[in-house]
Amino acid sequence: MKKKRTYSKHDLRRRIEDIDRTVYFLIDRIQKLEVVFNDFVEMTKQSKKLEKYLDGKYKQPERDEG
Repeated sequence: MKKKRTYSKHDLRRRIEDIDRTVYFLIDRIQKLEVVFNDFVEMTKQSKKLEKYLDGKYKQPERDEG
């Protein structure tokens, strides 16, 4: 019978820290991408056109609350 590998507290902590670093790295990259995209839209003076497009594409019908 094979012996199952057990994980120590240190193994789990190290793995969680690795995941934490990866998540923060991805968040940083996404924020930088957002800044670059916003600057591009501003540079090309297409913010109104983009806003109109997104409103048309993702407009949700108003809910009837009653």
